[in-house]
Amino acid sequence: MGALLVGLAVAALLIWVAHPARRRDTARTADTARSDAPSRLLHWAVGALPTDRAPWGHAMFGELDRIDNRARRWRFAIGCASAAVFLPSRRADSVSLTTRLVAATALACAGLVAYGLVQYPEIVFRARRWPVLTVFVCVLAGYTVIAAILVRRGPVTPSGLTCGLGLAAVWIVAGIPVVTRASEPGGSLLLLAIPVASLAVGAAAARRNRTAAVRQHVVLFSALVAGLVLFIVYATDILLTAGGPYDAGQVRDFPGSGLPDLATYAVSDNLGSAMMLLLLVPIVTATFGCAGASIAIRFSHR
Repeated sequence: MGALLVGLAVAALLIWVAHPARRRDTARTADTARSDAPSRLLHWAVGALPTDRAPWGHAMFGELDRIDNRARRWRFAIGCASAAVFLPSRRADSVSLTTRLVAATALACAGLVAYGLVQYPEIVFRARRWPVLTVFVCVLAGYTVIAAILVRRGPVTPSGLTCGLGLAAVWIVAGIPVVTRASEPGGSLLLLAIPVASLAVGAAAARRNRTAAVRQHVVLFSALVAGLVLFIVYATDILLTAGGPYDAGQVRDFPGSGLPDLATYAVSDNLGSAMMLLLLVPIVTATFGCAGASIAIRFSHR
């Protein structure tokens, strides 16, 4: 059930990001997009275009309006959708560099888990973690696609990268200690730093008179960067320390795990926590970040 919820959450993020936030200056385009399936496909594809390619998308809607044959409409819509996926932004250099950086970070996350499975193969063969690992790979792929769409559709860097690294630092200082040593006093107060930092990122994204879509893109991109960076730091620490130091709960639960030693059980348990944080961090920070952007806009208007 947990793996299913993770997959649904990532799918919802993908749909939300890819949903086109088009301008309302052409009512005919919006009406056409709801008329039939080929038009809806083209509408979705145009929504994923880089901002500087929007006129091309509107021109494709005009061409589709002139086609009456349904089969030809489908061929045209599929061809335009394929072209939209690979159509480069005029900011091709920065977009390509940022997309490759995010993809490399996601591959580093997968590489750390693969290294851990090589060092502790019993995690797969005895604990049967295949469903969790499958969802983990899907999450990484989904985050990479989301980041690529965000970078193509608006100027999210370098502010998105800077805010993402700052959020990751806050989560490392405030979040990981609470996850690993939940029983220590003062942990709940330490967690307050996370929503405060997320609200600050949202306020910073709203500071430069950006549109609502661009503000959301900056916040979400920084949240994805924070989740990926946090996972790399946490997973690296887990593998270097063999899951230690071991808490009382791990020592208590280890005999019933079926794993050969406490280190294997701790690495399996802690990597599972890191994978959950990989999903939790972007959702929490994006939610508070968007709220912070809305609050900042309200105060600036007043």
